[in-house]
Amino acid sequence: MKTLILIAVCIGIGYGIALNEFRSRTTNIKNVLGSETDMTAALEKAKAAEAKRGKIEVLGGSEFDFGTMSRGTKRNHTFVFKNIGDAPVELANKGSTCKCTVGTLDAKTLEPGEETPVKLEWLAEGLVADFAQTATIGTSLFDQEEIKLTVKGKIGQAYVFDPPSADFRDFLAGEENEFKGRLYIFDEAAIEFSSLAWSDATLSSRIIGELGETKKLEKGEITQFADARTYFDFKILLKKGIPAGALSGNMVFTKKAENQEQTKTETINFPINGRSVAPIRVIAGPDYIEERNIFALGTAKSEAGLKKSFVLAIKNEDAANIEIKVGKVSPAPAEGALKVTITELKVLPKQKMFSVTLEIPAGTAPIEFGGAFGKDFAKIVLETNMESAPQFPMFIKFRISE
Repeated sequence: MKTLILIAVCIGIGYGIALNEFRSRTTNIKNVLGSETDMTAALEKAKAAEAKRGKIEVLGGSEFDFGTMSRGTKRNHTFVFKNIGDAPVELANKGSTCKCTVGTLDAKTLEPGEETPVKLEWLAEGLVADFAQTATIGTSLFDQEEIKLTVKGKIGQAYVFDPPSADFRDFLAGEENEFKGRLYIFDEAAIEFSSLAWSDATLSSRIIGELGETKKLEKGEITQFADARTYFDFKILLKKGIPAGALSGNMVFTKKAENQEQTKTETINFPINGRSVAPIRVIAGPDYIEERNIFALGTAKSEAGLKKSFVLAIKNEDAANIEIKVGKVSPAPAEGALKVTITELKVLPKQKMFSVTLEIPAGTAPIEFGGAFGKDFAKIVLETNMESAPQFPMFIKFRISE
């Protein structure tokens, strides 16, 4: 009996020692719910916290596709965080990949039902097929410690012309000519334009551009331009009376300013090529290079001078009433040396012919227009009374030596 009593006493003493040790170790223990002197109370508090806890939802999703962006442009997208739980949630920026930055994180704590915007900014650099950049937002939730936000897309051309240029080839100066094209825009943000005009002001009244309305595209709607977001049609009209010769330049699309503070005007160039063919034909054999509209007068010594003629054949319904005269000889040295004489030859029902004689009189001081570059040519401008071809310029090359 004494033995049993002794054993019971020992067990009691041992339990007391163990309980005291456990309490001493757990008193003021630091846990997720704070400092607690009683683990039983801590467990009760944990159960209460489990019943009420926060939860973050990214409205509209945590991923956004910018589509195709032009290199060097900056874009941003705002994600919206909402606390759909029953307890407050703390938020913190935990960083992002090198080219993506968190522009704003307004709220540090979201109460139940509250929302906050989180803006990500992305700078498109390089030229790659695809890009994907992320930012990480930390939370105070045990089961949702991090939320990753992703922006993705492609870096490439912001727009494409179809066709890439306008080639009018040989067109009659006395007729109107029309070209229709389309501009596809790949940028998610639509590009709008305020005007379309010829690059050279001297012909801006005869080369006219018209802009159509911008239209939206579904992704993949146009197979060849599957990533295009919008497009618009445009028209280029060549009116009557464009001077004979090569036509080369740009139609200039001018972008609308995004705001009143924008001072730099952004433009896009659309190339145009062709050759205006007047109803005037030069008959001069090998001395005349038709493609470049150059007449080779030749070379001679000052004491001999130079003289050559060619024929102008002009087609017109009212041929009998066609008139032609010398408008201008340039530059100044050529004006004093080069004499131009025009003689009427004959009139046919729809054609009139003239003889044009170019002469450098004997005794003229040495002078040279060798024609290596544009400024090295002499130039004569013949004027007519025809609306379709009011002027006919020609480049002349010659050399007078001592």
